Amino acid sequence: MDNIEGPAVRDEAEHIKSDEKLPIHAPITVLRYRTIKKNKSLGWWSAIVLLEDHGKKQVCFYRWKKSKNEWKRDKKLPFKTRLEWAVIKEAVESFISELE
Repeated sequence: MDNIEGPAVRDEAEHIKSDEKLPIHAPITVLRYRTIKKNKSLGWWSAIVLLEDHGKKQVCFYRWKKSKNEWKRDKKLPFKTRLEWAVIKEAVESFISELE
């Protein structure tokens, strides 16, 4: 099944060696994307995607789960503005030091 509308868009993540198409369907147009993590054995795939939806661009975090040999969207978190991203980034960075 060909899920990407328009010209073929390749994964910008250099560590991913896969020709599998990103599981995003029309009317969304994928402009660029980068896989964050893909675990075929457990059936999880996450990526950051620059897309266009109804004439508006968004950067989104997606996570998919493989079910019955097909990727299904599990989560979508859009970042529509720099301010929205800054709030999320600051919140994550405020906790991340506790992991070290």
